[in-house]
Amino acid sequence: MKLWLAGLLLLGVAGCRYTFWPLIPPEQAYPERISINGTLEPEGDTARAVLQIRRWPEPDYLELRWYQGDALVGERSIWVEAPQPLELSFPYAEGTLHRLLVVVEGRPVLQLDLGEPSLPPPPAAPNPAPAEGSEN
Repeated sequence: MKLWLAGLLLLGVAGCRYTFWPLIPPEQAYPERISINGTLEPEGDTARAVLQIRRWPEPDYLELRWYQGDALVGERSIWVEAPQPLELSFPYAEGTLHRLLVVVEGRPVLQLDLGEPSLPPPPAAPNPAPAEGSEN
């Protein structure tokens, strides 16, 4: 009986040990990430986009997609090798929503909007509840 209890205790204590070696894994470096900031401002019949590329790990294309409402109006690709400022202009029509989508390797990185979206009207307010004691 004592041997069986000792075996069970040994099995329980062995389950509390670390199961990987080394006990503290080495630190891994974080992958280099892209960092882009920007502004979009109207200037007459054009919109001026000012982009600041802050981190750019390796040379690649920067894709710019210009939307008016839901329709794609223009598309540009720019080869970028290092962090740099970019200044671009796009056609702009007052009164509609315009959107600049910045894409790198097929993934959207930044979206800038200019104008106001055309949202549906808000729902009507509900009727107030009848007061207590009323005949309605």
